[in-house]
Amino acid sequence: MLHRLLIPSLVLWALAAPAQAQQPPTVRYTTWMVVPGGSAIAVESRPYGSLHDDYTYRDQPTWSVLSLEGDVLERVDGKLGQTSTLAPAGPDPVLLRLQPGNNYAVPRPEAKQYWYVATPEAPLNVVRGFDALYFWLPPGLSAGTVLCHAFSPGEAGKLVVSDLDGNVLADLESDFNEPEALLFRAPSVEAPRGHLLQLSLLQPDNPDWTIDDAAVWLGPEIPGLLAPTAEAAAASRAISELVGIETDWTPLRDFEGEESPIMTVQWSKLVEEGAEPPAYDVALSGEQSFGGEQSLRVQMRFPDDYAEPWQQLKLFTEPLEVSGIRKVRFFLLGDGSGRQMTVRVRDAGQEHHYVDVGAIDWTGWKAVVADFEHATRTISGGDENRQINGPTVNMVVQINHTRDNPTESVLYIDDLAVQE
Repeated sequence: MLHRLLIPSLVLWALAAPAQAQQPPTVRYTTWMVVPGGSAIAVESRPYGSLHDDYTYRDQPTWSVLSLEGDVLERVDGKLGQTSTLAPAGPDPVLLRLQPGNNYAVPRPEAKQYWYVATPEAPLNVVRGFDALYFWLPPGLSAGTVLCHAFSPGEAGKLVVSDLDGNVLADLESDFNEPEALLFRAPSVEAPRGHLLQLSLLQPDNPDWTIDDAAVWLGPEIPGLLAPTAEAAAASRAISELVGIETDWTPLRDFEGEESPIMTVQWSKLVEEGAEPPAYDVALSGEQSFGGEQSLRVQMRFPDDYAEPWQQLKLFTEPLEVSGIRKVRFFLLGDGSGRQMTVRVRDAGQEHHYVDVGAIDWTGWKAVVADFEHATRTISGGDENRQINGPTVNMVVQINHTRDNPTESVLYIDDLAVQE
């Protein structure tokens, strides 16, 4: 029940934050929201031509209410340019799926607290940006990332993360032709319940750029919910747990100090006799960091005439004390090289578990998450019980190289954590 989820400590914390009324964002394509049950939601359909005089799409706008288990409770086929009203019954929160297609929608829930989903899998697709939405940075995180992709040429934006007093923590102006991550540092004040922060997507200062379509999402380290007020953002933890967004991570290594947690570094393939081998340099560095003062710097260099079709650099950690692993997370400063990455866990029974975490197709800091609980994984060797067993495991980060990748990469890894 929503009224039971808003526990007193969260409510009192929220009441200390100022509320700000504003116009809701205009959304496009498919956007998800979490709204409380028992209150109406008005959804206005707007044709593409309301902002662009040259064309309007014939796409059928559709609005759906779903239970948190995914069952469709109500579906309305809207009419272009008109407003529809949905009325989910009961007190439990529900999911709202907005599908205006290539046209636009403006949702206006009657409830004062609701949330836009803004995860890597389900970004918030907005038109013309927004002045202020609010989110919760969980305790234990000293930094975070927000990502944006304005996929049409000439369209751009300016991402700004601020505290509730309006002090800018970080900003990034870009055309966002490829997804880019804005790294921000948390306020230095102690916050045992985490920080409430403000996110804006504004018109860029560059006169040659204009703001229009953009997908915005919070890094996987942050619960992917954006709220219209700080009060609603304060309840994000409870809502996150309901919709399956996990917030509790166990830190393992922060790459601070003088001793590196990397025990072994090696290439997968031997080089033919007489050929120039690739080179690597792996060490702690103060050049870049996500949350602290240091990170792990990983440099890979290949000869211009390197003949092998592929190669792989493997970084083995020292033994890590865990009882089991459901997910692994670390932060990577990407270079846009397109190199594929795999995370491997070698458990106490010498069984190897592999998860492909995709290509390094971004620049800037971003959380990399290997989901050993739900994602497709490969298992080999060991005791063959198909479970990751402690009391200690070795983690392996595997970075691939092919002929299509650049001959050199410099990457940085920081803040390794797991969910057990």
